[in-house]
Amino acid sequence: MTTETDESEVVELDENGEPKRNFRRVLEERAQTAEARVAELEASLQGLQKAEAFRSAGINPADTRQAYFVKGYDGEMEADAIRTAAIEAGFISDGATQAESNVVPFPEQGEAVTLREELAAQQRIAEAGVQGQPVTPPDLNDQIRSTKTEAELKALLRSQGVEIDVQG
Repeated sequence: MTTETDESEVVELDENGEPKRNFRRVLEERAQTAEARVAELEASLQGLQKAEAFRSAGINPADTRQAYFVKGYDGEMEADAIRTAAIEAGFISDGATQAESNVVPFPEQGEAVTLREELAAQQRIAEAGVQGQPVTPPDLNDQIRSTKTEAELKALLRSQGVEIDVQG
């Protein structure tokens, strides 16, 4: 016994008039869902494998400069091939580690300083400014006490950047 529904779909009824379950349709829907999930997981796995291949080649995919290379690279997904292509494109230097590839030359000096060293120097400067200690040498009081004449005292204070105009 069969009956038609509003959606022009044929529904089979069993002996009691209850609709039969369409196991074939249920299995097809499950298969489609499983196939979609497999495709999603395969794409995720390929992305992780690609990221790992670039990391093992010395490329940091999180670095904005090197991310351009990661997006544009379409060669073999082997660390040696990736590294060779990155060296040829100028994204990394031959034989340099990741930290050493961030070298910045100073215009007035011939030496190069890594960004890490530059950051450490800037941090030291910032910490020195925060501490706010006076710039006078610690033995200035001793030097003031050791002066014998007013002229020596004025000369010492002028050498330290202090101007005193005492009328008297």
